[in-house]
Amino acid sequence: MDTNQNILLLKTLVEEILDKKLNSSHDFVYLSDEIENRLNERLSVSTLKRIFGYIDGYSSVRERTLNVLSRFIGYPDFKTFEIEYCSSEEVISSQRLFTQTLTSEDLQPDSIVEIQWNPGRICFLRYLGRDNFEVIDSQNSKLSKGDRFTCSNFYINQPLILHNYIHDNQSACKFVIGSRGGLTVARVDFGNVDFCDRAVGENR
Repeated sequence: MDTNQNILLLKTLVEEILDKKLNSSHDFVYLSDEIENRLNERLSVSTLKRIFGYIDGYSSVRERTLNVLSRFIGYPDFKTFEIEYCSSEEVISSQRLFTQTLTSEDLQPDSIVEIQWNPGRICFLRYLGRDNFEVIDSQNSKLSKGDRFTCSNFYINQPLILHNYIHDNQSACKFVIGSRGGLTVARVDFGNVDFCDRAVGENR
């Protein structure tokens, strides 16, 4: 995978972390402020507009810019992002890196969603409505039963960004799962009705 494709992946993940599509001048001001608030580093609005293609002038990108954006999504620098995420077998083998497999708009309240990511992480979620989910079962993962978060889209081969993540009554935060290679499974669980009924009943 070439550098331009890796930069495209990086920009997509920045929007996921930001929980916002960058479609207006105000959006880029917001991103610039968020980068400064979180990292104590500054990328100008004009630089961000160019790299995201909002204005002309993007032909090459300074290494510092890529490093700052990589730190914004949780990697120490762009080189590490390329090695740990872009070069993962799951991403390389995927012909469509960001194929949306599941969206909250497709779900009804009390739907059970199964997600998996490497190495061997499995989690079942109950949809609460309005993009809110609750963990009802978790295997080999830091997520715990009763944890809650908001999410609107699940993508195969892309890390899942949990917004407003609440664990054990702690303050809400953002939490990333599947940072190396992304989700391997994201589906509504129709195959184990007994488990789904039991899990939902326990949480009512």
